[in-house]
Amino acid sequence: MSKTNFHRSLEPDLRQAALKAQASFKHFWYQVATDFNRIIPALPVACVKAPFSDNFDDPDAPVEHMWVDDVYFDGSTIRGVLINSPNTIASIREGDEVTLTLDRIEDWLCAFDDDAHGGYSVQVLRSRMSPDEREAHDEAWGLNFPEPDSVSLPESSEEFEENVLIQLKEQIEFDRSCMHEEYGEGRTLLHLMCLYGRRTSVRTLLDAGADPTKVCDRGWTAIQCAQAAGWDDIVSEFENAAEPRDAPDSSS
Repeated sequence: MSKTNFHRSLEPDLRQAALKAQASFKHFWYQVATDFNRIIPALPVACVKAPFSDNFDDPDAPVEHMWVDDVYFDGSTIRGVLINSPNTIASIREGDEVTLTLDRIEDWLCAFDDDAHGGYSVQVLRSRMSPDEREAHDEAWGLNFPEPDSVSLPESSEEFEENVLIQLKEQIEFDRSCMHEEYGEGRTLLHLMCLYGRRTSVRTLLDAGADPTKVCDRGWTAIQCAQAAGWDDIVSEFENAAEPRDAPDSSS
């Protein structure tokens, strides 16, 4: 793995990069969650960057900014595995499992067909490099980055979403009780689809009678999962489902 970037504190442009990464995190998480449904994963790279220290309360304690992969987001916390080897920090090692809150995320990066998406802090650092340095940096990552003044966001696949929806409808038709089963930490399919950002699947589940009041072990309903993950379009599906429908015309 590449050497850990080391900063005592984030510079203004890196702070802005971190804020942008947090604001767009849902696009990264959508792709990671989509890989859960792929027989062959499509993301050779999918990691987040965060600061680590032996003691954040000590202003003199070193802070290292390192990458974490095997990412899972439950709407509140991010779990993963550290893939950098710390230079000075003693309390954590490469390969350790870590838990982060979203406000600690400084960057995210994923790739399709060797094309990099995200990488807000990476682009700041690349902008400071000479052309030769950027070429060496990109070769070390094994990825194609856009120009340093831009960040690429990954696109969703309508075809893939349609395939997921077809499978979901077949699952419901075969056994409607699947909508009420719990799939870990008390989450139903409706919770998971809200967390993963699958709007059409959420609409299908609601139309089929999935229970929007069911709470998971954390005490969240499905709409709270959508709100926590930042899926405003999914939140609107619940609002639309709650609206009263016109009674049929008795004269027809």
